[in-house]
Amino acid sequence: MTFTKDYPGPEPAARAAAHHAWLERTGLPVPHLITLHARALEFEHVPGRHATPGDLPAIARLLGRAHTTAHHRHLSRVHLDHDLVLPDVGVLPSFTAARAARVRQLLETGAVPDPAFTTDQAVELIHSAATEPAAFYKDANPRNFLVTPGEITIVDFDDLTLAPFGYDLAKLLVTTAMTHGPLPAGLTTEALSAYNDTAAHPCTPERLADWMEIHHILTSPYTGRNGYAHSWHTLRPAERTP
Repeated sequence: MTFTKDYPGPEPAARAAAHHAWLERTGLPVPHLITLHARALEFEHVPGRHATPGDLPAIARLLGRAHTTAHHRHLSRVHLDHDLVLPDVGVLPSFTAARAARVRQLLETGAVPDPAFTTDQAVELIHSAATEPAAFYKDANPRNFLVTPGEITIVDFDDLTLAPFGYDLAKLLVTTAMTHGPLPAGLTTEALSAYNDTAAHPCTPERLADWMEIHHILTSPYTGRNGYAHSWHTLRPAERTP
């Protein structure tokens, strides 16, 4: 059995295939790519369910290990406010430019319910990461992890950018809560501890909370879609409530 994902053209299909190969080299468990078609990728079929809150520590550990591998092999001298061109992969966009612009647009148009930051604060926060150690962002949300007994497989290779350590974990935590409702007490701390156990550059709880609020801003337009039944502003810890 196979799974085929279609793309609007040859370029995005080839880019996703390159991302898949690079992520596999970082040690992430990915499905075998059988064929790169002109406008599609054909993978081996992976049976399994989407991630749930109980899977977060194990996934966090995977992310920390992969971020560390990528940092040591390719990203140790990278500045997060510059694009990076990697052989056989292409461009990894910078962390700062597009995100800062998108955050500004969403906040200035009032599209975000109860943001924790003003527009200037959010933009400044993104730019403040420019000199932090570089990892990557791969859109960690529950649908992009397939869980089978004893194994976790990573899927969806469309988006890949530079990012600071902890940023993808923050995305996973926010989107899991948006999907399943409030996370059990202590689970965020447990997931962060698991991540930091394998991450070359640990993320502090304060920095993780910052990135979770940035993800609230960026993910707000998808509330009510893609399984996101809850908005982060109804789920965030009380001390972060504006």
